[in-house]
Amino acid sequence: MLKSSFLAAILAAGVLSIPASAQIAPNNPVGLWELHWSFDTSAPMARVGIQDICFLSNGTWFGTTFPAWSGHWFQKGNSAAGNGDHVSMTGNYASNVGNDGFQIDFQDVNAMSGTWSEWRDNFVFLAWVRVSFARLKGTCGTDDMQNGGAPGTDDENPVGKIRK
Repeated sequence: MLKSSFLAAILAAGVLSIPASAQIAPNNPVGLWELHWSFDTSAPMARVGIQDICFLSNGTWFGTTFPAWSGHWFQKGNSAAGNGDHVSMTGNYASNVGNDGFQIDFQDVNAMSGTWSEWRDNFVFLAWVRVSFARLKGTCGTDDMQNGGAPGTDDENPVGKIRK
């Protein structure tokens, strides 16, 4: 009985002394991510574009490589850490006539994948692509903003030059 109490005390002390940096972080999208996407019909689903997105802890996101592209996000589902494995995103670009919807799932704390749909209000443009996210870093801000496509060009869609 003394041995089992001693062993329990040692195990408890060992678990309690693990530094916070060694613990696994929960699935949390907050930070800067790089997106790669492909069309389901491309063989073999070749990557056709890249954008960067910053997730903020207040439930909003913004594109850092495309101008005036932003929206809201939320997590759903259950995990032991208290965060869900599924992230839903909505957003707009082009003075709110361009729209985005994402349904993505964590693969691990630094990778997500899912679907991305994008359309214009008048439906002259519509795209549905597969997307993968790779975490670049755990924080981001205005210093991560880059100059994206110029207004009036084919770069007026975050998905890119695919209108034809």
